[in-house]
Amino acid sequence: MTMLDGKVAIVTGGGSGIGQATAILLARHGAAVVIADIDEGNACRAAATIEGAGGQALALRVDMRDEEQVAAMVADTMARFGGIDLLDNTVSYNAPEQTGSDGEIHEMDIAIWNRALEINLRGPMLAAKYCIPEMLSRGGGAIVNISSTAGILSLGTVPAYAASKAAVHSLSQSIATAYGKRGIRCNTVAPGFIDTPTTRKMGDQFFQMTLDNNVLPYLGQPDDIAQAALFLLSDAARYVTGQLLAVDGGQTIHLPVVADMWRMTAGQPLVEIA
Repeated sequence: MTMLDGKVAIVTGGGSGIGQATAILLARHGAAVVIADIDEGNACRAAATIEGAGGQALALRVDMRDEEQVAAMVADTMARFGGIDLLDNTVSYNAPEQTGSDGEIHEMDIAIWNRALEINLRGPMLAAKYCIPEMLSRGGGAIVNISSTAGILSLGTVPAYAASKAAVHSLSQSIATAYGKRGIRCNTVAPGFIDTPTTRKMGDQFFQMTLDNNVLPYLGQPDDIAQAALFLLSDAARYVTGQLLAVDGGQTIHLPVVADMWRMTAGQPLVEIA
């Protein structure tokens, strides 16, 4: 028996990157997994990987900004698996075309601001809105919302993304407080810079700067975030709720001058990227 046997999980943004790694890991530990993604092809490929390994999966194309589509996602999940126990909100909108910048606030296209809040905050809220009643009908459940270290400390170049991700943890705390007595836990995972095909588009220079400022001598992989989500969604974390877990290689634990001090004593770059 594995830790999630008999559980049904929805992973939003589950078609690629961190979401895909999370969906596959939850399935490996016994959960039936619904993979919701705006890219239907990616969702189907992730589901096929799970089914090929003997697991149960359902791929759904869902635009998480659309309340009707989110409601249909939950209805389809109920029709296929009969219940919902776990929700992982990995769905995310980053800077336009992964340039690493939303634009400065005084010249930002308001559409970028709106899109960031619609996807990064409205999406998880809608997923919770429709999943929570089904969790309550089963006596409780667990939710993990994926935030970002950009929502903890300012990166400066992504104000829309950062504001939406900071708000995600407030949403988690509100859910944890409102539904804890009814058996629902909710926590936030804040990834640091994770090595994915999407983030690779930001270039080796950005990777190197990130690595120089990490305490650990390597960058995170999608499975590092998936493992944190697995823990928080499982009964191993039964006494953990309303918390924010930064999975960031030590990025947020030190003063900004530390990387410069390392360079003074050890030369640069500190570690070469792979």
